[in-house]
Amino acid sequence: MKFKYSDQYNPPAPVLHVGIETLNGIKHDLELVIDTGFSGGVLLPMETYLELGLSKWEVEDVYYGILPTGRNIPLYTAISYIIVGKYRFLIHVHTSPLINKSLAGRELLNRLRLILDGPNKTVYID
Repeated sequence: MKFKYSDQYNPPAPVLHVGIETLNGIKHDLELVIDTGFSGGVLLPMETYLELGLSKWEVEDVYYGILPTGRNIPLYTAISYIIVGKYRFLIHVHTSPLINKSLAGRELLNRLRLILDGPNKTVYID
């Protein structure tokens, strides 16, 4: 399986095209920027998080994000299934009103074997 880098960023960014399935069966397609600096599973804008009804599946544990300014912010965190090709994982999905990015972090990435082919702007998954 392979995905082309997104040209919406400068320089182009490696992305994954995934499905998200909430615990009550709501499904949605997402494009996530690969971010190995983010330790969580998936980060979504608050609008997407709420549209999917993820607040119904929030966990009790408290998670924090670190903004580029170094400021720590509390994150709303739910669990959901993330589907990447033939793989389906139960993953933490995070958001905050201060966040407007969709990211794939290490909790998800460490479950996949990825090859980033920068010169060809392609992500390969075994």
